[in-house]
Formats: sequence, structure tokens, C-alpha cells
Amino acid sequence: MRLKRKVRSQASPRAVRGALTLLALACALAAGCGRDTATAGLPPVDVKVVVVATAPTEIYRDLVGEVRGSQEVEIRARVNGILTGKHFADGAMVDEGQLLYTIDAREYRAQVATADANLASAEANLARARQDVERYEPLLAENAISQQVYDNAVAAAKEAEAQVGASRAAITEARLGVEYAEVRAPMTGKMGASQVFEGALITAGQTLLATISDDDPAWVNFSLSESELLDYMRRYGVTEPAADSVQRYVTLTLSDGTHYPHPGRISFTDRALDPTTGTYTLRAEFPNPNHQLVPGLFARIRVTAEMRPTAIVVPDRAVQQQLGRYFVTAVGDGDVAEARPVTLGPRVGNKWVVEAGLAVGDRIVVEGVQKARPGTPLKPTVITAAELDAPVAADANPTAAVKR
Repeated sequence: MRLKRKVRSQASPRAVRGALTLLALACALAAGCGRDTATAGLPPVDVKVVVVATAPTEIYRDLVGEVRGSQEVEIRARVNGILTGKHFADGAMVDEGQLLYTIDAREYRAQVATADANLASAEANLARARQDVERYEPLLAENAISQQVYDNAVAAAKEAEAQVGASRAAITEARLGVEYAEVRAPMTGKMGASQVFEGALITAGQTLLATISDDDPAWVNFSLSESELLDYMRRYGVTEPAADSVQRYVTLTLSDGTHYPHPGRISFTDRALDPTTGTYTLRAEFPNPNHQLVPGLFARIRVTAEMRPTAIVVPDRAVQQQLGRYFVTAVGDGDVAEARPVTLGPRVGNKWVVEAGLAVGDRIVVEGVQKARPGTPLKPTVITAAELDAPVAADANPTAAVKR
């Protein structure tokens, strides 16, 4: 009896280990079978799709620009003196030739008087010298005087004529001083704030009095980066659009999102890149009849690169990137998700132009992309581009939604 009891105690652990091993294998098989069954029985994933179609598309680029007046002139005095009057309101519109400032001109009037007196003296000397020549001519013919005396008289007359000319030039110069003492508007435009006040000492050519600008038409300066310029040249092969090209015409949107109603056109392209900033400068000209474009404003310039009559354009939310390649999730045969590689062209707003990889009639997923992995059965709902761009409606009763 002791021997039999001992044999049973030694065999019992092996039996337990075998039973445990069989149980683990059975559980593993059961779990694997359960996973396969669950995968096979998954319902289709609800996704929203758009149908690929072609449409006329404007290829454009938005750039930031700064508004400037087409003419901006710094007003400086041309004579020295004390400022005695200011004759405009800061920020007012003025006409060409309108009086803006007056400078004390008493010194210049005195110079005019001196020049007038010098002219009178020079003219008297000229008259006397001419009379001498007239008296000497018959005497020279009768050999009553020497040739040298006559020549000296003629030379004196010519010198007197030169003195008269110099005196008249001095009068003109002195009168210009009086004229320049009245500073007038060089053009029609809008005045900036005056930089000087009455009683200030004005230095000719140095003291800035004010700035006047003409903002109709207005200029908008903007620039392309080096990479943008190279991309443009690679696509279109030119940096100077033709005068009647669609690439010449631009539109403007102000910083608050307001669309400027008057279209503009590119009127200037620089000769080279700026080596300090690495940018290429352009300038667009816009009509500004209501003076809405104030110099100094920042705005968004939309430059049209080309018009494509039949382009395939897809929303950017449908495009995915992986390892430098782009693809979209398309609805394949049997409504099964498949990854479709695509070649992208330029970006247009929140959409991409597709150069290759899609055909008209293809259905691509735009909502639910993360759930629509390749091979996943789909339940597609077709929506239009207008529905895709429409904002999501807010809940009419947000408090009730929280309670739920």
C-alpha cells in the first residue's frame, strides 16, 4: 500500500502539467478563431466621399504686399530763413501750386534791389562805351586816332555788355530767392503732418517740411522668395509676363478680409533678386478713386499664374503624405478602401490640383479617412463640394447636449 501511494504522488504533477498545456493551447486557438470571426463580421465604415470631376480652375498664389502712393515727395525748402507761415491743414488734400509755407524773404528782396541797382549801373556803362565806339569810328577813318584807341573802345563796350548780362542773371537769381521763400505744392495730393512750426530756422535742401503723396493710382509692392521664383520659372518659363497676359492682372484683399473692388495689374518687375533678403520685388498698380488704399496698409495680393479649363482638384483633407509620397483613399471595387498614389500640382486655396493618379468618376474619401484603412469595407455617402465647404451647423440647444 505504501508503494502504490508513492507512485500516485509522483504521477500527479505530470498529469497536471499536461492538462494545463492542453488548456492553454485550446484557449489560444479559441482566441484566434474569435478574432478572425470578429474581423470578418465588422460592419462597413461610414465615410463621406466626393466624386472626381474636372472644372475650370484658376491657379493663383496669395502674397503679402504693402500699399504705397504712386508719388511720394518730401518737401524741402530751397532757401535758408525763418519760417513765417504754414498755410495748410495736416492731412488735407492740396492742389498743385498751392501755397504751403512762407519763409522770411526780406533778405532776398534786398538782394533783388541790389541786383537792380547793379544792372542800372552796368547799362549806363554800356551806353557810354557804345557812344565812345560811335565817336571813334569816323575818327579812325580819317586817321585822327590810332587803331589801338578804337580797339580799346570796342573791348570796353563788349565788357560793358557782359556786365549787363551778369547783372540780369543776378536779378534772376535774387528773384528766385524771393519766389522760393514761398513753398508751394509740387503736385496734387494729400499732405502728411508738418515737421516744422512757425519760427523754426529752415536750412535749404536739408530741413524736411512735410511729405505729400498721390495715392491714385496706388501702388502695392510685394515680393517672391527665391524658391517661389524658381518654381514659377520652372512651371511657366518666364519672369516678365506679356502685357495682355492673365498673369499681369491681380486682385487685392485688405487685412480685415474686405475684397477691394478694383482689379489691378503688375506694372513693374525687378531686374534681379535682392541679395540681402533673397526676394524678387514686383509692383502692382490699382485705381484708388475713393482713396480707400491708404499708404502703409498691408494687403493680400492674389496673382493668377494660369487658367486651366479642365483640372482635377481635390480637397486638401483628402490628401495624405507618407515617406515623401502623396496618396488619397479611394473607394475601390466592392466599396473597399484602397490607397491611391497621386501626383500633386499647385495648391489652390484649401485644395490641390492633381496632375496624375485620379480619373473622372473616381470616389475619394474626404471624411472618415483615418478609419478607412486599405481593405476596409466602406459605406460611402456622396457629398458635393458645396456641402464639403459649408460650415458645420451649431447645436440649437447646447445645454441639452451636455445633459445627455
